Amino acid sequence: MPGSFVLALDLGTSGLRASLHPVERPWEAAAIARRVYRVHRPQGADALAGRFAEADLTERVYGVIAEALSQPGAQGVEVTAVGIAAQRGGTAFLDADGRALYLAPNTDLRALFEGAAIEEAHGARLYAATGRAPAFLFAPAKLAWWRNHHPRISRRIARVTTLGGWAACLLTGEMGAGRAELAEAGLLDVSTGEVAVELLTDLGVDAALLPSVVEDGAPVGAVSAEAAAKTGLPRGAPVHLAGPDTGAAMLGMGAAQVNDVGIAAGWSAPVRMITPAPVFDAERRTWTGPSLPPGRAYVEASAGDTGGALEMVRRLLGARAGGGRLDRLVSQSRSGANMIAAFWGPHAINLSNPGVTMGGLLAPAPITYNPVRAAYVARATFENVAYAMRECVELVQSVTGAEARSIALGGGMAASALFPQMLADTLNAPVRRHSALATATGAAIAASRPASEWASATREIARRGEIAEPDVRGVLAYAESFARWKRLRARLEEMADEL
Repeated sequence: MPGSFVLALDLGTSGLRASLHPVERPWEAAAIARRVYRVHRPQGADALAGRFAEADLTERVYGVIAEALSQPGAQGVEVTAVGIAAQRGGTAFLDADGRALYLAPNTDLRALFEGAAIEEAHGARLYAATGRAPAFLFAPAKLAWWRNHHPRISRRIARVTTLGGWAACLLTGEMGAGRAELAEAGLLDVSTGEVAVELLTDLGVDAALLPSVVEDGAPVGAVSAEAAAKTGLPRGAPVHLAGPDTGAAMLGMGAAQVNDVGIAAGWSAPVRMITPAPVFDAERRTWTGPSLPPGRAYVEASAGDTGGALEMVRRLLGARAGGGRLDRLVSQSRSGANMIAAFWGPHAINLSNPGVTMGGLLAPAPITYNPVRAAYVARATFENVAYAMRECVELVQSVTGAEARSIALGGGMAASALFPQMLADTLNAPVRRHSALATATGAAIAASRPASEWASATREIARRGEIAEPDVRGVLAYAESFARWKRLRARLEEMADEL
């Protein structure tokens, strides 16, 4: 399949993926390779911490790119650019020689107490500037952790960047970050679009540690000789930071116009509404910041570990739910899952105070008269996710005061043949289904054309989406089930102190 292609590198929460996408529409992947991460987690007092070993992650990044380029679909293609998207909250601190002193995924929670201290001292100011909380997720709290626990190492930190910034540096030797990247690291004043220098100074963060700011989607550098030799990428090909994975996914779902809603249903399920400017929630339940294309912002609610909940249920149910069998299992149960309700964690999370509550399955008893079957558990789990997404859509609409113009679904759950219809019925609104590779598609778009052309590309993506229209029978059934689910969840939240 000869022609010009973009290599999209997606450092997602659940793993690494490299895929080849044509420069011109329809941007569908011609070759895909995947790798899992190896996250090192210590025992004892640092059990909340998690980190990557730089040598190991380097090998995996090089390996996944080389594998994608060696596949049959990649033969004869010309790779003209690389687009990188990465998990939000992934962080890298580098020394003066560019070596990683700290390289961690977004599941590294070591700065929990440092974040709490920052919020106690600067909580309202922090949210007003950065548009996000809780502080422990972001770079300033993690820097504070290193100063508190390893002061000698902390003095060697010469650069602060994101996981995507580290990957770009690995391929090019150059440091840079877009505004969307800096915002997701808690380093940007989202109202001005500039680094939050005054706030960072008060938090003990020297703004000189930050990489130079490049326009979102602009190239950070070019593929180095070493990276070319390790991966098979052409030396000198431009490497673009396509922004955080959720922002890239919005491009890849065609959700780029004001009041568009996009749901990036991967390991987690952020629900974003595009806005003309940042919109702050008085209760700090949502995030806000710059969006792609430039000149837009977003308001985001989160449903939490939706993909994680599905993966857990797959493991619990065994082979019958493995691979592509989960849909078939769900189809064996009607809406309402025989009165079984799942509370695996997905719901509209208060992002400033995620908290912990009770969860699990609730079923009528005795089970002699209402058995709990695998199909009921599978459907109840799907419904749990759909209800959580509805809560999130309602929350972003409440915060913005606007109705969704359209609702797009991408990520892993978009691969389901049943879930888009279930979601449309739950929302009582059309849902436009897109690729499970929405993030990679967005990264390819960002790397293959100037930002002035992203809007037209997203309109083309939107036209290609598959529409699930709400069915009146499903709408009526899920309206009742959703109300019941909310009542039961409220009761469970009252039991949180039991934990």
